[in-house]
Amino acid sequence: MAFDSRLHAAYLEEGPDPAEVSEAHLRELEDAEPHPIMDIFRGLWRRTVFLFKLSLFLALVGAYPVSVVMSHKIDDSDIVFADGQKWAFPESGIAITKIARELEGKGWADDKPNWHPQARLTAMPAWQEATADGLSEFTRMIAAAVPDENGEPDADLVAASRLLNGIPGEDMRPRMTAAAEALNRFDSRASRGVISMPDRRVLAADEARMFAGWAEADQDDLSTQIYQESTGWPASKQDIRVFYAAKARAHIALQMLQAARLADRDSLADAGTMAAYDKAEAAWTRAARIRPLVVSNQKGDGAIMANHLASLGFFLRDAQRTSLELAERLDQPLPPEQPEQEEVAQLDPAMAGAAH
Repeated sequence: MAFDSRLHAAYLEEGPDPAEVSEAHLRELEDAEPHPIMDIFRGLWRRTVFLFKLSLFLALVGAYPVSVVMSHKIDDSDIVFADGQKWAFPESGIAITKIARELEGKGWADDKPNWHPQARLTAMPAWQEATADGLSEFTRMIAAAVPDENGEPDADLVAASRLLNGIPGEDMRPRMTAAAEALNRFDSRASRGVISMPDRRVLAADEARMFAGWAEADQDDLSTQIYQESTGWPASKQDIRVFYAAKARAHIALQMLQAARLADRDSLADAGTMAAYDKAEAAWTRAARIRPLVVSNQKGDGAIMANHLASLGFFLRDAQRTSLELAERLDQPLPPEQPEQEEVAQLDPAMAGAAH
C-alpha cells in the first residue's frame, strides 16, 4: 500500500514493542522525587539568579541618584599655600587657589549638560556662583585701590573681575582660567615692585567693611526665606541656594581676612589690632564652617528639625559686628613705639647712707 510504504522500515519488520509499562511502575515514576543534593543546588541557582536580577535592577534604578550624591563636593577647608610658595599679594593667591579648587575638583556644575548628575544639584551651583561673584567684587575693590600711573584701576584686576562675573549660558571654565591668569600677572608685577601697593592697614580696613556689607546683605536674604511660607521639606530649593551662597561668601571673607592679617606686618606689635583680627576670624569661621547634613528651614519650636538659615544668620550678625570693629581699629593710627629704657640700678637708701 502507498500508506505502508511511508512507515518506518524497522516498524514494519518488528512491529510495535509488545512490552508494556506496568501500572505500578507508572505510579513509582509519578511519586519519584529528585535527590536532596539536587534540591539544594536547584535552590541555590534560583536564589543566585534572583539576586542577580535584583542587583541589576537596583543598579539601574539607583545609579543616577548615587551619581548625583557623589558629584556633590563643597570644600570649605582653610587654604594653605604649599611650602616655598610666596605671594607678593596673598589675597591673589587665595583667589587663584579658590578658582583651582572649583575647577579641578568636581568641576563647574553649571557647565555640565542637562543629563549630567551634577546638573541636578542645588547647593553646589549656588556655592560656585556665589564664590565667583564674591571674588569678582573683591577683585574690583582691590583694582580701585591699586591705580596705575594714569589713576585708572589696575588693568589685570579689572579683567579678572570682569571674567569672574559669569554670563548666563556661557561656560565658566575658560573664564575662570583666564581670571586666574590675570591675577597671577598682577601678583608677578607686585613682586617686581612695578605696582605701588597701598598701606596694608588701610586696605585691610576696606576689606573688613566689604565683608561686613556681605554679612548684612546675606542676613536680609536669609530672613526673607525664614519668614516666607514653607514650600519644601525640610527646606525649599531657594532656601538651599540662599544658605550656600551666604556660606560661600563667608568662606571667602574668612580666607581673605587671614591673608590680610598675614600681610599686615605693621600691626603685629599692636595687641588691640591683633585682638580685633582674632574676633573677626572667629566669627567668620563659625559662619563658614556650618555643615548641616541636610539644610533645614523648619518653622516652630524646632523639636525635630533645626533652622539652619536662622543659625547662619546669627553667625553672620556676629561676623558683621566684629568686621566693623576691626575696620574701626585699623582706621586708628598705630600707637607710637615705646623707646627701650635702660635699666638703671637703684641703690638701697640704707646702703646709700652708709656709703656717705
